[in-house]
Amino acid sequence: MSKQAVKKQNIEIGMDFTTGPLLPLLIRFLLPFLLANLLNSLYNTVDTAIIGRFMGGSTGIVACSLGGKMLNLFTNISVALAGGGQILVSQIVGAKRRDELNSCIGTMFSETIILSILFAIVTLLFSRNIIEWLNTPPEAFDDALIYLRITCIGLPLIFGYTAVSSVLRGMGDSRNPLIFIAIATVINIIGDLVFILVFKMGVAGAAVATVLGQGLSLVCSVVILYRRREYFGFDFKLKSFAIDWSKLQIILKLGLPNALRATCITGTQLVLMGYINKFGVVDSAAYSIGDKVYHMANILASSINNAGGTVVGQNFAAGNHERVRGIVRRVAVITLSASVFLSVFSLLFPTQIFGLFTDDPAVLAYAPAFMRVCCLIYVLSSFHASYQSVMSGTGNSFLNMIAGILDGMVLRVGMSFLFAYQFNLGVVGFFLADALARFAPITIGGIYYYSGAWKKRKKLV
Repeated sequence: MSKQAVKKQNIEIGMDFTTGPLLPLLIRFLLPFLLANLLNSLYNTVDTAIIGRFMGGSTGIVACSLGGKMLNLFTNISVALAGGGQILVSQIVGAKRRDELNSCIGTMFSETIILSILFAIVTLLFSRNIIEWLNTPPEAFDDALIYLRITCIGLPLIFGYTAVSSVLRGMGDSRNPLIFIAIATVINIIGDLVFILVFKMGVAGAAVATVLGQGLSLVCSVVILYRRREYFGFDFKLKSFAIDWSKLQIILKLGLPNALRATCITGTQLVLMGYINKFGVVDSAAYSIGDKVYHMANILASSINNAGGTVVGQNFAAGNHERVRGIVRRVAVITLSASVFLSVFSLLFPTQIFGLFTDDPAVLAYAPAFMRVCCLIYVLSSFHASYQSVMSGTGNSFLNMIAGILDGMVLRVGMSFLFAYQFNLGVVGFFLADALARFAPITIGGIYYYSGAWKKRKKLV
């Protein structure tokens, strides 16, 4: 490939983060990433808000939350697995080895197709068992089961979109993934209004709208990338989908520990939901709303974590250690500034925020306590994002996994029972434990960064 062709590719798709001022580059890459993740999080949040306000009340909120929690588990797993490919792509680009992109992308796509179909089949077969295992209140059982079954049909669509977006982000392109998810979100919102308010399909309508949005998003992404395949780095020929086992090994080595980490964190949240549901529909609805608010407001930290991982990955592969340190400092400034703003807003308007989802006075009474905990989450997530970007960008997925196990299976579970039952905080205790569990990844990530151990990591390419 000629230098002119490579230059043209870099102009068309992706960004080079190894040169130039860091803060403008980081913000330019982050903003579409942030908007895409914000829109992605709107899926279940919009479903929950419309159901809660217009159809099912607290019962509908619980049904959407439980079904959506399982969907979040699989979405997080898909992001973790695709994240292995994203880091490999970012280091390939940073090392100027674009000739390896075709086999890397083809391997990633084939892995995604196979795993997503397996997850969908297994979840559908055991869907009733899952809903029973979560101690779902009888009033919400049928709706939660319907939501889970319908959204599981869309798992290959979620995995497919995630794979395409991860490849693009690894190349430094966050604009196209934003376009794809914007299409999905608009379709989802329109579908919610039509299926829920017009056709009165309730929770089932929310699930159908979610699947339709994901399907159209994936179709649009594949069509656009196929038309621009000469710039994308993948030719879409059938033979190119053959698995390159050496690259698959790298992708899985990076992705599986992160998938296990995501499973530990989201999985323990699901286990704890079983105990939370025993408190009743009102308490469960309050926790579900608090969880939605946290996920929406925590988008910045998770976005800059993933975006920072790509920027770190390119510079690490290029040997620019000083720029890596500069990235960490700028990530901390951005996230901490945002956490201060969000904390002030949450403390001033807790009831109004909860009121977006419900008008039940019993549920609204929980708003001040939950929003105070959210403020703690904002601050802790800021430090987490800074250190996690270094672990992700340098490909240290094993350390990520250890942090996730301590976060999910040790601190979250242990502190949940301590706060909820010993200190008699009830569902607020579960939420507080969810916040404080972040001390595990913060501690591990801080030691990894400040010790300089990341500099000794072996490059992937």
